This record gives sequence, C-alpha cells and structure tokens, in this order.
Amino acid sequence: MKPAPFELERPTRLGDVLALLSKHGGDARLIAGGQSLVPLMNLRMATPALLIDLNRVEGMAGIRLDGAWLRVGAMTRQQQLMSDPLIAAHAPLIAKAMPHIGHVQTRSRGTLGGSLAHADPSAELPVAMVALGAVLTLRSAKADRTIAARDFFEDVLSTALQPTELLVEIAIPVAPPGTRATFVEFARRHGDFAITSCAMQYVPDAKAPRLGAALGGVGNVPHHCAGLVAAMSAARYARTAIERAVDDEVALLNPLQDLQADATLRRQLARVALTNCLNEVLP
Repeated sequence: MKPAPFELERPTRLGDVLALLSKHGGDARLIAGGQSLVPLMNLRMATPALLIDLNRVEGMAGIRLDGAWLRVGAMTRQQQLMSDPLIAAHAPLIAKAMPHIGHVQTRSRGTLGGSLAHADPSAELPVAMVALGAVLTLRSAKADRTIAARDFFEDVLSTALQPTELLVEIAIPVAPPGTRATFVEFARRHGDFAITSCAMQYVPDAKAPRLGAALGGVGNVPHHCAGLVAAMSAARYARTAIERAVDDEVALLNPLQDLQADATLRRQLARVALTNCLNEVLP
C-alpha cells in the first residue's frame, strides 16, 4: 500500500510549526519517529493533506532537572530515555518501563511525545506517565496550557490535543531517594505492545508515603488505579490489604477484547500484574 498524496513541510523553528498548525488545523499531521503514523498512512487509515516533519525543529528534545520535576522535550528519543543518567537517578519507573518498548532500532527513532500523542492504549509510555502523575505542556500559536497525563488520553488513538496544538514538554515528578518502582508486562513477544501492563511506584515517605499505579492494555485509555491507591493508603500499605484492593480495582475494569485476549484473560492478567507489582514495591 502507498499513502494518499500529501504535502510535506520541514520547519526548523517551533514558531513555524505552530503557524502551520494554526493555518491548516485538522488537515495537518505531525511526524516525529514516524513508526506509528507511516503505517497508518500506508493503509490509508490516516490521510493528512499536510505532513509536518518535526525532526529539524530546534529545542524540542532534551532532559533537564528543574527542582522537583524532570522536564523532557517531546522530541526526546526513547533510546535516550533508556540511557540518560537523569532518568536513571530521578525517574526509576521510566527506567523500568523502557526495556519493554520495541527494540533498539525502533527506540532510536521513536520519541516520548510521539508515543503519548499517538495514544495507543497498549503502549508502555502512556501508562507509565499516568502512574507517575506526569504533566504535559500543549502549545498553540496563541497560548500554552498544561494537562495531567491521566486527563490527556480520551479514547483509542485520541487525546485532548486540539488540531492547532503541539505537545512540547512532559514534566515528571522527581522520585525521592528510596523510591521503589516496577513495570510488569504480558505480551506475546518481547517488543510487542502489551496485552496487559502495570506501572507502579511507591515512595516510602515517613510522614506521607505515596503510591502511583496504572494499567495498560485493559481499556481504551490507560487505567489510573485511583481506587487501589486509596485503599492501600487507608490500609497503611499493609500487605494483608493487597488481595481485597486488587479485586476491587479489577472489578472496575471493562477490558478490551481482540484477537490477542478476551475480557476474562485481561482481567486475570491485570489481577496478577497488580498483585506482583504491589508485592515488589511495598516494604
């Protein structure tokens, strides 16, 4: 298959990208790594009139420490997330998730922003960002706005991004020393999208310990495990509360059904993933 005819722009300045989006709106699509969009274009499931290549735009990649946040440019390659010392030191959950994502070849082109904006419910980075409470910055020619990762994903391959907006930065809360994180994934082959995944992080603060948890692959968007987090907090993170908290969270799921797994299997995989993650991160 070949894509439908389209125009291509390759701007070098962020302002030019925003101007193009403002002018063309829904007729334009952005391309970063291209590994998600190009197959859709080849199948003509996406037929943009204009393709805007972000690879030459300056200032959209990089990782920096900013007080209590790690700020990551949307064009930061996935391979950099896997090897960057700031990620290893301050975002252990991301470090745990990265080996599950694709392969060296795909990570060298794939970007953090591209994965989030594509919004595949089985992808690893969206579920990790929801578990971490990441905050995304969206920019248009008129203004910036921020949105929590858990509110960014609206449906399968659908986000809160407006046609004139661009995801420019992801802010990840810095994990304090002693943070325990894990990422569990069930997939048919290494590098495949998850049938079910779980991202979890526990901060063992003496005054106010904190748990973050999310499931991937079980619904149209990453599932924020708010009920489980509240139940474990109320039980002071006692291991005797795990089974009940997990059962109550799994009961809330309305899992996807496809050729890989039916709803019953996904519920069971979610139960196993949540239980294993809690047993791993709790003291």
